[in-house]
Amino acid sequence: MKSLKIWSLAVVLLMAMVGCKPTPGPGPGPDEVGSFDAIEKEWKLVSVNGVAAEFHVYISFDQGNFALFQQLYTLDFKLFDGTYKVSGNKLTGEYFEGGAWKCGYTGGISEDGNTMTLISDDDQAMKCIYEACTIPEDVRNEATSGTRCAEVTPFL
Repeated sequence: MKSLKIWSLAVVLLMAMVGCKPTPGPGPGPDEVGSFDAIEKEWKLVSVNGVAAEFHVYISFDQGNFALFQQLYTLDFKLFDGTYKVSGNKLTGEYFEGGAWKCGYTGGISEDGNTMTLISDDDQAMKCIYEACTIPEDVRNEATSGTRCAEVTPFL
């Protein structure tokens, strides 16, 4: 009788092991990134370090040039533009008015091309998540060029 219970238990365990398929891991989420190959589009900042952005930042990348529209530290949108460069998995840029971005960024574009992650490479790393979008025309119209001055600091 005791050996029947052991064999029954062994059969049940064997059936459980055979019947279980390995559980696939979660698919790529919006934070999983690849390269910057698909960067040439328009993006809107949605979160900083996992917290929803309480200010507005739009950025477009096109053929080595970028345009940054931000409503940060001001009531109206400001425009900062310049050139960007991707080297390996690092993104850097320089403003036409002079000066480089505050730091370089690693990260990349999600597999579906709808999310961009930028992780600053400075001492206090900041993780920014952007979503692909179309920059609203009213934002473009409101932005003023040449505002790189002491009281307005570019987001990048």
